[in-house]
Amino acid sequence: MRVLASRTITIAVSVLVMLTTAAAPGKWTRGTATAMSSATRAAEPPRAFVDTTFPTLGRHTIHVPAGGDLQRALDQARGGDLITLEARAVYRGPFHLPAKEGTGWIVVSAPLPGLPAQGRRIDPSYASVMPKLVASSGAVLAADRRAHHYRFVGLDIAPADGVFLHALVQLGHDDVGVETLPHHLIFDRCYLHGDATRGGRRGIAMNSRQTAVIDSYLSDFKERGADSQAIAGWNGDGPFKIANSYLEAAGENIMFGGADPTIRDLVPADIEIRQNHLAKPMSWKIGHEAFAGAEWTIKNLFELKNARRVLVDGNLFEYNWPQAQNGFAILFTVRNQDGRAPWSTVQDVVFANNVVRHVAAGVNMLGRDDNYPSQRLERLEIRNNLFLDVGGSWGSGRLFQLLDGTSDVLIDHNTALQTGGLLSGGDHAPHTGFRFENNITLHNRHGIAGSGTSAGLPALDRYFPASVVRRNVIVGGSASEYPRDNFFPPALDDVGFASHRDGRFRLTRHSPFSRAATDGRDPGADIDAPGPAASSLALLGARDDTARTPGAVLPAGGAAPEIGVVLFWLAFALLGYVYLGYPLVAALTALVQSKPHHRAPIEPTVSVIVLAYNEGERLAARIENLLALDYPRDRLEIVVGSDGSTDDTVACARQYAQRGVNVRPFPVRRGKPAVINELVPSARGEIVVFADARQRFDRGAVRALVANFADRRVGAVSGELMLRAHHDAAAAGHGTAFYWRYEKLIRLTESRVDSTVGATGAIYAIRRELFEPVPADTILDDVLIPLRIVRRGYRVVFEPEARAYDHTSTTAGQELARRARTIAGTFQLFARERWLHNPLRNRLWLQTISHKGLRLMLPALHVLFFAANVALVQLAPYCWMLAAQSAFYAAALVGCGRRPAQRHLRIVSVPHTICLLSWATIIGFARMVTQTQPVTWERACGLAPAAPLNQPRGFALPMDGNDGGRAN
Repeated sequence: MRVLASRTITIAVSVLVMLTTAAAPGKWTRGTATAMSSATRAAEPPRAFVDTTFPTLGRHTIHVPAGGDLQRALDQARGGDLITLEARAVYRGPFHLPAKEGTGWIVVSAPLPGLPAQGRRIDPSYASVMPKLVASSGAVLAADRRAHHYRFVGLDIAPADGVFLHALVQLGHDDVGVETLPHHLIFDRCYLHGDATRGGRRGIAMNSRQTAVIDSYLSDFKERGADSQAIAGWNGDGPFKIANSYLEAAGENIMFGGADPTIRDLVPADIEIRQNHLAKPMSWKIGHEAFAGAEWTIKNLFELKNARRVLVDGNLFEYNWPQAQNGFAILFTVRNQDGRAPWSTVQDVVFANNVVRHVAAGVNMLGRDDNYPSQRLERLEIRNNLFLDVGGSWGSGRLFQLLDGTSDVLIDHNTALQTGGLLSGGDHAPHTGFRFENNITLHNRHGIAGSGTSAGLPALDRYFPASVVRRNVIVGGSASEYPRDNFFPPALDDVGFASHRDGRFRLTRHSPFSRAATDGRDPGADIDAPGPAASSLALLGARDDTARTPGAVLPAGGAAPEIGVVLFWLAFALLGYVYLGYPLVAALTALVQSKPHHRAPIEPTVSVIVLAYNEGERLAARIENLLALDYPRDRLEIVVGSDGSTDDTVACARQYAQRGVNVRPFPVRRGKPAVINELVPSARGEIVVFADARQRFDRGAVRALVANFADRRVGAVSGELMLRAHHDAAAAGHGTAFYWRYEKLIRLTESRVDSTVGATGAIYAIRRELFEPVPADTILDDVLIPLRIVRRGYRVVFEPEARAYDHTSTTAGQELARRARTIAGTFQLFARERWLHNPLRNRLWLQTISHKGLRLMLPALHVLFFAANVALVQLAPYCWMLAAQSAFYAAALVGCGRRPAQRHLRIVSVPHTICLLSWATIIGFARMVTQTQPVTWERACGLAPAAPLNQPRGFALPMDGNDGGRAN
C-alpha cells in the first residue's frame, strides 16, 4: 500500500507540474502556443534478417596444407563440406567462389582452437595464428554469379605486400537481375586489411543478397583522390548484417549507394548494423601529433545514399574531421549518383542507441539529390543516441543539418554536447512531418536556424512548418525565441546530470527535468534502459580509451578504462569466492558427494602428548583434566614434554609420575616440531593425541577422537576448539569468536567430502605409524603432519564431539601476533611443500588452494578492490559499492577504537577482525620472507576455562585448524 500511495503521489505531482507549465510560463519555459503537426510516420523496420547461426556440417573435411591448392578445394567442395587451412600459412590467389547446387554450407576455416569464441570480435593480435589469403591483382576473393552458401571463419585477407587492390572481396558487380546475385555469404571473425603503406579502396563490395560480416576487423582502407570504404554496397538487394566488427576507412567506413545500380529499381534494403566500432586513426589526421605523413581522402564515418529499411543500433562512431568533406560523421543523403538511378532513396531508417564522439559535425540529411532526379528521404528516426565532443578542435560543431525537404524525421531522446548550432534547416525546401522531442542539447550561438531567417521561431516557421518541438532541454537558449513546453537552463550544471564532466549523462532524481519527457521518462538518451543495445550504449558512453583531444568541448567518455572494470570485478569475484563462494561450493559438494566413514566405540592404546614451556602455574590443572578423561587408564599414556622451561614446569609434572604421567624434559629450547619429532616415535600408544598446556578437554574428548579410527581409511582426526570471548575482550576477540563459527561450517563440509585441510592444534589425533618427522623449523606442524597423512592416501576427519575449551585473545595485539605467526607458517608451507600446488599429487588441491592459498591474497585483493572502485567512482553502481566499502572500513576503525568494557556489535567486530587478519597476513608474509618468525612460541596469558560437561552459553565455534594451539 505504501508503494502504491507513493506512486500515486508521484503521478499526481507530475500531472500537476505538466498542467502548470502548460498554463503559464515556468522558470525555463515560454508560455506561447506550440504548432502541432499530424503524427510523423514511423520508420518501417527491416523485413528480413540474415541468419548467422553456425551451420551443421556433415559431409567431408578437405584440408589444404601450406602451399596447397585452395582454388581446387573450393571447386571440389560441396554443401556440408569443411575446408580447413593451416595457421600462419599463406595462400596466394586471386580465388573465385563457384556456384554450387543445393543449399548446404561450405565453410572455409582456420583452426578453431586458436580463435576467439563465436560472438567475440577478432583483432590483429590473432593474425599470427590465422591462415592468410593474398592476391597481387583483382580481388583476393570474388564470387561468381549465383555463388552461394559460403562461410569464411578466422581468415586474414589482404593484398600482397606493397600492392593496392580496389577490393579485397568482390561479391557481385554488374549483375542486371537479382536472380544472378551471389547470396548467403558470411565473413565470421575475419581480419581484412589494406596495405599498411599503399592502402586499398575497399574491403568488401557487398553487391549480393543474404550477406553478413560478424565479429571481424577491417582496417587500412585508404586512398588519395578517391573514396575508400571498409564495406560498400550499391547493387545488392539484401538483407545485410554487419555486427560486432571494427571498421576503418578514410572515405566512408560503411556506405550503401554511391554508385548507380545496374539492376533497375534496386535499392539495398533490410540492412542491420549493430554493435560495431567505426573509427579513423589519428595517424591519418594532418597536424595531429600522431600523423604518419600520408594524406588520404577523409570524408565521413557512415553514409546512406540509396537504402531502405535500415537499423543502425548500438554502434560507436568516433574520429572524423573536415578534409575532402565538411566533417559530418553521419550522412543520410539521397544520391542518384551518376544520373541513371532516379529511384534512389533513403527510407525507413532507425539510428538508435549509438555513440558519436570526437567529430567535426553530427548528422547531415538531404531530402532529395541536388544533382539528378531522385526520390525523397522519408521516415528517419534518430533516437536515444549520445553525441559527445562534437566540434571544438574537430570542426564546425553543427549537430543536425536538414537540407532540401526531408519528410517525417524524428529526433527524440538524444543527449548532445556540441560547440556549433543545434539544428539547421538549410536554404531551400522546407521539411514536413518533423518532430524534435525530449532531447538535451546545447544551444550555443545559433541554436535552431536556417538560411535567411532569424534563429528560433522564425527558422522553425520557415524550414519546419507545423513541426513539433517540445520537452527539449536546450542549455543556454532563450525561452522567448522558441515554442513553449521546452526547457532552457542557463548552464550545463543546471541540467542535473550525474556528472557530465566525467561522462555520466543520466539525470539524477534531483534534476529539475527528471521524468519531464513526453513519455514520462527523463529527457535525453536513456543509457540505463534494458536490452543489449542500451547496455552497449551505456558502456560506450562511459568509456573513452583515447587520449584527451585539445580543444574538445568536454571530456567525452568516463574516467574508468576497461582495465579498471576488469580489475574491479576480478577482485570482487575472488573476494566473493574466498569468503562465500568456496564455503557454498563445499557445502553443496557435501550434499551430493558425502563420504561417510565408520565410527565405533573402540579402545586402542592412546598417548596424549602435552607440550609445555614455562607452564608451571597451570600445568597441574591441565594434568588433572587429562587424568579425569573418560578413557581406561591402562590404555592411556600421558606424556609431558618440557621445551627448555626455566620455571617449575618439570617439577610440577613429576609430582604426577606415580599416577602414570611420563615427563620428558628437554634442557635446551628447540621449538615444538623438534619436541614432537622426539616424543612421537617413543610413544606407546597406537593413537597419538596432541594437546597444549593451556586448553582443557571435555571428559569424552579422547573417546570421541578414537572412535573415528575404527575406519582404516582415517589417518587423523581433528577435534573442535570451543572459544569464548572474555567480557572484557577487545573487538578482535568478539569478531574472532564469530569467525570460528564460520570456520566450523567449512571444516564440517570438507570432512564429509574427504578431509579437512590441517587440524586443530589444541586437540587432534593421528595413527602413530603414519607419523613422519617434520623439519625442525616448521611453524605449522598441525597442518603439515595431517597433510602428509592425506598424501599417503588416508583421510583427516573432523569430530565435533571431541572438544577443547579456551578463551579468545583479550587484546587486538595478542590476536594480531597469533595470526601473524599462523600466516607466516602458511606461507612457509606453500613455499616448501610444492606438491600441494599440483592437483595430480594433492587430492585436496581445490580445498588447499581455496581454504588456505587464496586467503594469503586477501590483503592484495582488498587493496585492488578498493583502488579499482575509487577509479570507477564516477559510474553507477560503483559509487554505491565504494560507499559500502567505506562503511565497512569505517566500522573496522570503530571496532579498533572501542574499549574492552564497551558492548560489541558484530557490525563492528567482524569488519575489525577481517581487517586485522589482512594486516596479519602482510606481517606474516614479511616475516616469512625475512625469516624472522621464530619457531618457538611465547606463553599465552590467562587461563582456559574448566571443561564443562555440556557446552556452556557464550562459547563460540570453532577454532581454525592451524590456530588451535594457543601456545603456538
